[in-house]
Amino acid sequence: MPEIEHTNTDEVLNRVPAEFRPLLQLELLTTWTLDRQRVHNADHGDYEAARALFQTVLRSQVVEGDGTWSARRRARKVEKHLNRLVKASRDAAQASEGLRTAYADHVRTVAALPGQRAAKAKAKADRRGQINAFATKSLNKTVSAMATRPDSDEESSEETAGQSVVKGSGGRTVRGVNDLFDRKGA
Repeated sequence: MPEIEHTNTDEVLNRVPAEFRPLLQLELLTTWTLDRQRVHNADHGDYEAARALFQTVLRSQVVEGDGTWSARRRARKVEKHLNRLVKASRDAAQASEGLRTAYADHVRTVAALPGQRAAKAKAKADRRGQINAFATKSLNKTVSAMATRPDSDEESSEETAGQSVVKGSGGRTVRGVNDLFDRKGA
């Protein structure tokens, strides 16, 4: 049964009655549900015809002394059961169609899951690689910026845009925040 290859079929199928095991194949389930749907639709038509018959006969039984709606109220007690039969047969036909489409979607989803998971894992690995590359580039820039820092206070700095040069404590020239920290080594 190709639809359930991903499970431990021996263990699962031992719990399923033998007459229902073929239904796990999509083609057989399709024919079975179409047959059920045909039966329920035929029952639905029969129940509607019976309901119309009972409505006609019971609503026309007027007893002497009845009010305007008395016959209809009496008929409703019988009609409500026929209405339930009509509704149940209609719902059963719709449910059998829903079973077929839901199982087909389930089989399609289960078959697609390994590919989707592989694509997701590849995307995650690619994302991780991009983050690692970005972090490496950033760290390399930081190390190179710290390693090439001049010890002399007289050289120009890239942080002085819009700032004036100020003499700090110890006689050092302060151009920006980074000039306030002594950086010796990495």
